[in-house]
Amino acid sequence: MLIRSAVKTDLGKIRTENEDSFGFFPDQYFYVIADGMGGHVGGKIASALAIETMRDSVQRTQTEDLTPVRDQDGRLSMGGSRLLLAVQEANTAILERSLQDPLLEGMGTTVVAFLFDERDDVISICHVGDSRMYRVHQGSIEQLTEDHSFVQELFRKGKIGRQEMQVSPHRHVLTQAVGISPVIRPGLCRIPPHPGDAFLLCSDGLHGALEEQEMLQVLVQEGADLEQRCETLVRFANERGGRDNCTVMLLQCEAASKGETW
Repeated sequence: MLIRSAVKTDLGKIRTENEDSFGFFPDQYFYVIADGMGGHVGGKIASALAIETMRDSVQRTQTEDLTPVRDQDGRLSMGGSRLLLAVQEANTAILERSLQDPLLEGMGTTVVAFLFDERDDVISICHVGDSRMYRVHQGSIEQLTEDHSFVQELFRKGKIGRQEMQVSPHRHVLTQAVGISPVIRPGLCRIPPHPGDAFLLCSDGLHGALEEQEMLQVLVQEGADLEQRCETLVRFANERGGRDNCTVMLLQCEAASKGETW
C-alpha cells in the first residue's frame, strides 16, 4: 500500500494567531492535527507540545511489544495501543507544563491522529475533542470520529437534532480535551486500508464552515491533486467567514507498484 499526503493550515479571517498544529511524519506512517485552546499563547503551546510528544512516543514504540487494546468495536489493535499511549503522554506533558507557568493554566488541545501499523496491516484512528477524521470510500463520505462535545452528548440522548447541533450556541463546548484533566478517554477505531480510499483530517475551522457533501465535492474533484484539494477546502472555509483557524490534511491510499512501499 502506498500513501500520498498533503496538508494546509491557515489563520482564517478573524483570529490573530494560528493555534492549530499538525504532525506530518510519513516515515512513521503517522499523521496528526491538534487544535489548541486557552488563549493565544496557551493554545499554540498546547497544540505544538501535543504534536511533539506524540511524535516522540510513536517513534519510540515502533519496535516495542505493547499490549493490544480493543477499539470501540471490540477489535484488538497494536496501533491503537501506540496511539493511546501517545495521547496519554501528551496529556501529561501539557498538564505538567501548565502547572509550571500560571499564565498557561487551563490550556489544552484537541487531537485527531492516523497511524498505519505494518504489523496489524490496519489503520488506527484516535481522537480527543472535536477535530475530525472523514473517509471517502467509493464516492461516499463518512465521519469516522464522534465529537467529544456538549451538543454531541445532547444529540446522542435524543434531546436535539442535527440541525440544532449546527446552530447551538454551545456547539463549541467540549467535554474532553488533551491537557485539561489527568483522566481522558480518547475515541479509538481501526479500519483496513483500501486502495482508492482518502482520509481527511481537519480542525473545526473546516467542518464548522462546510457541510459533508460540500467537502466531498472537493475531495472527488477530477484533475485536482491533493495539495489543490486542501487549498480549495481552506479557501471555501475562509469564504464562509473564516471565523477560526483551519487545518486540513488529506491522505490518499493507493496500490503500490512493484518496489514501492508506504
